[in-house]
Amino acid sequence: MKACAEAAGRVLHDLDQACRNRVVTGCFDEIFFRGKPVLVGVEPHSMAWVLGEHAADRSAATWNEALEGFDALEQAVVDGGCGLKRGLADFQAQRKIAGNSTTLEVSLDVFHTKQEAQRVLRKLWNRVESLWARAEEADRQLRRESRNSGDGRGFGGAAAKAWKKVERLMDRHDQVQRAWKRIETAFELFRPDGRLNDRAWAEGEIAAAVKDLDGAEWAKLRRTLADRRSLTFLDRMQRQLTAAEPRAELREALLRRWWLRRHSAAVPADAPGGGRWLAAALVQTEYCRKLEPNWEESYRRVTMVLRQTVRASSAVECMNSVLRMHQGRHRTVTQPMLDLKRLYWNCRPFRSGKRQAHSPYELLGLSLPTTDWWQLLHTPSADLTQQVSSSEVAI
Repeated sequence: MKACAEAAGRVLHDLDQACRNRVVTGCFDEIFFRGKPVLVGVEPHSMAWVLGEHAADRSAATWNEALEGFDALEQAVVDGGCGLKRGLADFQAQRKIAGNSTTLEVSLDVFHTKQEAQRVLRKLWNRVESLWARAEEADRQLRRESRNSGDGRGFGGAAAKAWKKVERLMDRHDQVQRAWKRIETAFELFRPDGRLNDRAWAEGEIAAAVKDLDGAEWAKLRRTLADRRSLTFLDRMQRQLTAAEPRAELREALLRRWWLRRHSAAVPADAPGGGRWLAAALVQTEYCRKLEPNWEESYRRVTMVLRQTVRASSAVECMNSVLRMHQGRHRTVTQPMLDLKRLYWNCRPFRSGKRQAHSPYELLGLSLPTTDWWQLLHTPSADLTQQVSSSEVAI
């Protein structure tokens, strides 16, 4: 096992150079093993695990060094960590000095934003349940006194006051929950009316709703929502859609068709009112055909942009969940063992889902003579280097 783990490190040394040059969007985060950070990076569309390194810390310098080789990286989806933020800024500055004109956009992860909101909402609801329990106890005490002495004076007022507190706190919880639901719509690709989302509309919705999120418990979420990086994915999506279909009228018609088809797929045709979504999608298809007889090619490009718009670092969070299970089994996951697990993950074909029967290396576009991890372990380093180089030229 030790020999295989060490061999995996040598194999990944060659494969990582080819993989990282193909990563345009990357999700990055840290996970801790016994208090020591492990830097993790995942390409979300292929689920290729492109970075997995033990590190002494998670400072900007450490992240900057770990990001070496990601020359094609255009979008980094991250949490609000300061070390990673500064590391990405230093990484972009070094690329400019080296003559790399690729612009790096940092997108703040929607996953952690939603997680923080749910944490505060749970905290508020726990207060409601606590006050509710006290109010029920006050009711029970009132009934006992009324039954025993026939006089519940003093206890009735306390019970009424307790229920008033419950009512006020429940109203407050409903208010902030409605505000958060409104903010959540700002992180969607489309508005509720089916129009494409953009930064101006999303910022307006957030600014209007965040007024209801007062109090110290919402401070962290308010800071996150005020960060411009939270909506970077919308700016990137708008630019890519314009490049995919420059004609505004046709682009809007294609986007409308995509939105209608999603709704018609979500609502069964035999459900009440379900058939109208399907009918609307069919009418929209004819409208697209009227605008452009060969609209299918443009629609494919527009659909590809929507499917590849990354809002959250869910991919790296999924990888961290896998790593936590390995840590539970092995207690200590050394760097060679981490390399072995990473090689196996990238070579293993997915069993189900949209990536079924393809491995992360294949989905990333890395052409190898074999994706059998065991065979790669026993491939001489010189032969593997030559095969990877030739596959890069072929692609």
